[in-house]
Amino acid sequence: MIRRYYAQRRQGGDNPKGVGVIAVGSIYYLQNDSYWRDRYRGAPMCRNPWIVLAFLNGVVAASRRSVATGKWEDVFVSGRSDVALVRSLRDGRIRNIAVRTLILHDDLGMCKQATKYPSLPRLSERKLRLRPIAA
Repeated sequence: MIRRYYAQRRQGGDNPKGVGVIAVGSIYYLQNDSYWRDRYRGAPMCRNPWIVLAFLNGVVAASRRSVATGKWEDVFVSGRSDVALVRSLRDGRIRNIAVRTLILHDDLGMCKQATKYPSLPRLSERKLRLRPIAA
């Protein structure tokens, strides 16, 4: 996904699809867990840049019952992306990270440049007609 649709934190304006505020290609300086747990945080360490590669589909735990086994199953749901896939620009490692963590880094200015919002799809200008189905 290039954009994150139906996000909890959305862009303003004419946004019928609910496009989120994090774009693919944004570069962040992710901090270690010790930075967030420290009571008196110093300056953030901006040595390891990470780039957002994609947003993963969300998992709804125990949402469907299997007919064959009778047990509850997890289901992957598109449009519910709570996790992003990021890659280190320093050594090429790839890891998953929560989108709320990226939003926190964006709010605190721990990004290479100000995040440019993804362009919004212009659905209101399109007046698409449905093609008639041949009977």
